[in-house]
Amino acid sequence: MTEPTSQDIDLITQTSRDYIEGWYTADAERMRRGLHPELIKRTLIYDPEKEARLLRHPSNAEMMVEFTRQGGGSAIPEAERTYEIIIQDVCRQIACVKVNSQYMMDYLDLVKLNDRWFIVNVLWELREEEIRLE
Repeated sequence: MTEPTSQDIDLITQTSRDYIEGWYTADAERMRRGLHPELIKRTLIYDPEKEARLLRHPSNAEMMVEFTRQGGGSAIPEAERTYEIIIQDVCRQIACVKVNSQYMMDYLDLVKLNDRWFIVNVLWELREEEIRLE
């Protein structure tokens, strides 16, 4: 198997940074830059009536850009906007990345198209509290 190039590692890291830093700073264009138009983002919710965890209705790229434009994570105090990007695997044109921030854990799937890396899937969860059905 071919090892990823240092340029690919840099671009994967930058795309992941655009995702988390764009969220923290409410920079919708920065968020858009790293998302594939067909992005699907999912998380778990807890339904107390069923006493079960369920997949929440997924977000798509346009929703993520709009959530970011509306403020994203900008209400989080700057000192708490910490994160770590861990590239878990790269295989030719696909990659898996873990973005570990203070409040969330995001697993990103990326794809390389026309020499650019895009996030196509995100599975995330709040680190300490569950999202509940309203």
